[in-house]
Amino acid sequence: MNIYLMRRIFLIAYCLMSWALALQSQSAMRSQSAMRSQSAMRSQSAMRSQSAMRSQSAMQSQRPAGQSQRGIPETNPYTTAADLEAGRKLYIGRCGHCHGKNGEGGRGAPLNTGRFKHGGGDREIFLVIRNGIPNTEMPGTLNYPELEVWRMVAYVKQLSRQGTPEPATGDPAAGALVYQKNGCASCHTIEGKGGALGPDLSDIGAKRAARHLRESIIEPGADIPLDYRTVEVIGITGKTSSGIHLNEDEYSIHMLDTKGELRSFMKSELKEVKLPRESLMPDYASLSKDDLENLVGYLSSLGQKRRTE
Repeated sequence: MNIYLMRRIFLIAYCLMSWALALQSQSAMRSQSAMRSQSAMRSQSAMRSQSAMRSQSAMQSQRPAGQSQRGIPETNPYTTAADLEAGRKLYIGRCGHCHGKNGEGGRGAPLNTGRFKHGGGDREIFLVIRNGIPNTEMPGTLNYPELEVWRMVAYVKQLSRQGTPEPATGDPAAGALVYQKNGCASCHTIEGKGGALGPDLSDIGAKRAARHLRESIIEPGADIPLDYRTVEVIGITGKTSSGIHLNEDEYSIHMLDTKGELRSFMKSELKEVKLPRESLMPDYASLSKDDLENLVGYLSSLGQKRRTE
């Protein structure tokens, strides 16, 4: 056998071996790919299952306490003297700073009138305390045991039978003129008319006690709603802008300026950002006693019809 023939045989054998190895490698790769695909599918399925379980768990955790197949009782099952005393302590610690220790109202609505905007039944009050009121400053108590919520219901019901809030003695019609004369509508809205720089006052009488309204007129910086915090930014050039703080992240800050225009600033272009604890609303301590009481009377009348509906 000459050397040429040997080379041919060697080359043919080498090609056959290479082809076999390539087939084996491709088969292994396909097998590994299939295994990875199956593993990924199992992983995705597990993730979807876990996500569904978390979603279901979250929905269950957000469901009002006591809400099961039998539903929430219409009548409070916890109304003993011990329950009322426990409810009083819970109320004072959690609710009294807004609604007043005796339910007389303040930043929150009065609770001693016997009239509740969202219903005065035991079950309705339970749901308000448990879930809060969306788009308001009233938070929920989802992390509270059902027993404690019912005890607060018992105390709120007792407050509702104990008296009435401080009445507004002013003349609402005269107060409306004071409101107009002092340009309040340039910042505040009533029934869709007015500015947006201050809180909407359309139903302020159902939300705030007369005492709180009076204090807010004389000293507006004493209790500033969270949605109306003031921000002041100073640019690199020294230019200052101020308004209502809307949003902020690591790179930018957004405000509604004093002209009612939306403004955005990159923090890299600012020298300083201040959050002064001051209200943009001027104080009206110079109002006469009659004008002040009439203005309080006008504001207290707003939304009172809604409270009783």
